[in-house]
Amino acid sequence: MPKFYCNKLGRDKGSEGFKSEGITPKYKLLSGEELQNELKHKLSEEIEEVESAQNSSELIAELADILEVIDGICKANDIDKQELMSVKEEKYKKRGGFERGFYVEYIEMSEDNPKVQHFRSSPDKYPED
Repeated sequence: MPKFYCNKLGRDKGSEGFKSEGITPKYKLLSGEELQNELKHKLSEEIEEVESAQNSSELIAELADILEVIDGICKANDIDKQELMSVKEEKYKKRGGFERGFYVEYIEMSEDNPKVQHFRSSPDKYPED
């Protein structure tokens, strides 16, 4: 009998779906820090699926999955969704959204700028020339 390893977080009703298709899942229920970590991994997985979406309906389905994972992260970390949305709105008012397509190729600043250390502390994220 073929066995395929998944080693990833599945949806809550996944067990029933597998069984209805004649598939026997081996699974465990996660909680606490283990669940929190796997939800973060799941978010990364869903982001990759958004990147590979080929059309509008696939994109919508993958974005819906991301929203579901965010809901799970909020619940696992006791984050109030209203608080999350308030912070989102506050950031939008202060810094805007991502609608204009403002793409930053690089930034320059003087050596004595206090932000220099911030950028140098993350060389993988902000390579210096």
